[in-house]
Amino acid sequence: MSQFSLDQRVARLEAEADIRRLKARYLNACDAKDVEAMRECFIEDARIEFPPIGNFDGRDGLIAIFAQMAASTPVVDAHQGHNAEITILDDTNAEARWHLAYATYDPRSGGFRLLSTFYADRYVKTQAGWRISFSRSEPRAIIDGKLEAGAVSAAWVPV
Repeated sequence: MSQFSLDQRVARLEAEADIRRLKARYLNACDAKDVEAMRECFIEDARIEFPPIGNFDGRDGLIAIFAQMAASTPVVDAHQGHNAEITILDDTNAEARWHLAYATYDPRSGGFRLLSTFYADRYVKTQAGWRISFSRSEPRAIIDGKLEAGAVSAAWVPV
């Protein structure tokens, strides 16, 4: 028998669904290069650790580097979040571990990167809904390559 009432179990399931939608909104905003939608996924003073891009105390640091590296370029990204393990800690706090499969392509150079990483995230429920308060990327595998006429070259990058 569950330690939670039916109402509590339903509220936890709703919180999990809201967090899944939040993560999807964030990943889709990255792919769409929608800086404002991306910003709204985080609380203002979120801690973000995304090696090798950097560590950021506050969402604006991540937003600035994203705008510079991706949003204003022809680079095409594909973020695919999978295997969510979400734990609702209480009514306003949660944490999750996600797997991210990521691919990026720069048509200017033909360069591409394939990345497998884990996200370790923490969430807080605000008046606007669930938001990311902490996110750490833990790279597992990186492959860098180049597409050229009639050839593809790629190399495993030590993590």
